[in-house]
Amino acid sequence: MNYIDFKKKVINDKSFAGKFKDCKDLPALIEAAAREGYIFTEDDVKNNTELLPEELASAAGGKFIGTSSFDCVYASNTNIVICD
Repeated sequence: MNYIDFKKKVINDKSFAGKFKDCKDLPALIEAAAREGYIFTEDDVKNNTELLPEELASAAGGKFIGTSSFDCVYASNTNIVICD
């Protein structure tokens, strides 16, 4: 599975997204995602310009997935950002 598959899963599955809340940076996120079967690179994340329908629906401010803004995975229109 690739980065687009990963984004879809993170956006739509809060419990899955929670698995990545302790990732402190993009390399850690990529490594954790690989353990879940999602294989992608930093370039895949940085070069992704495709907006998913889920992202379009929340493009104005993004969508928080998690329990708070201090413990979350944030899916914006082109990136997944880890908050703590």
